[in-house]
Amino acid sequence: MVVKAKQSTDSADQKPNNEPKTVGRLVLVTGDKGGTGKSVVARILLDIYRHRNINCIAYECDQSNPQLYRHYNKVAPGVSGLKLNQRGGADALQDDLKRLSPKVSLVDLPAGAAEYFESVAKDIFLFQNAQRLGYRITMVSVLGRVKDSVLQLKRLVDFCGDRVDYVVVKNLYWGDENKFTRYNNSKVKQSVEALGAIELLLPELYDDIFDLIDSKDLTFREALEHEDFSLSNQSRIYGWIDAVETEFNRAAVQLGLD
Repeated sequence: MVVKAKQSTDSADQKPNNEPKTVGRLVLVTGDKGGTGKSVVARILLDIYRHRNINCIAYECDQSNPQLYRHYNKVAPGVSGLKLNQRGGADALQDDLKRLSPKVSLVDLPAGAAEYFESVAKDIFLFQNAQRLGYRITMVSVLGRVKDSVLQLKRLVDFCGDRVDYVVVKNLYWGDENKFTRYNNSKVKQSVEALGAIELLLPELYDDIFDLIDSKDLTFREALEHEDFSLSNQSRIYGWIDAVETEFNRAAVQLGLD
């Protein structure tokens, strides 16, 4: 008699028959207003995806300051545009999920997008279609130290609830992590942590180095080889990239880096 091996029932990948297996991540990067570092986070994420050869489709939604497009459109397969403020402008986002099946779909939302993200998500049935296609949504909220950062995150949590995962990024350009007192002492911090949020720190990069990268529309890794950067500054950029990768790996599953 042949005895069949008993299959484990506690595998993390095992899903009920009516629930599709997660095949990828839809990562949406948000911030309360321009200057919080939202697009910097989107840029370094795309830098990591491209460097690791992770199959990622990237979308630029900020028409007034298209940093992600400006710096990374030249890196194949480029960066597509989404006009979320136009009817049907977000259709390509989920149509591409079905057509191309990327491991990660990265979206750099416009500043203050929480005000109309709700209507966009409802219009295209974003949560339902992402689940049907096997994609888990991650909301990356980049914080400054102002009240609007907390209000924006609260609005996202109130709307999205447990339908998404949360990654909260403190941009240390605005001071060390203990100086984010408005968020640290808020009820929204308690709420988002109860939903399993992971809190990350974005290290500060010297202003003069960042400004030179920005003025020349370089990717962060292009700056490592660019003749206009001294060896010392190239070393600082390398150290910054390495520190960011190490920190962001703490949310590898949520960011599609696993």
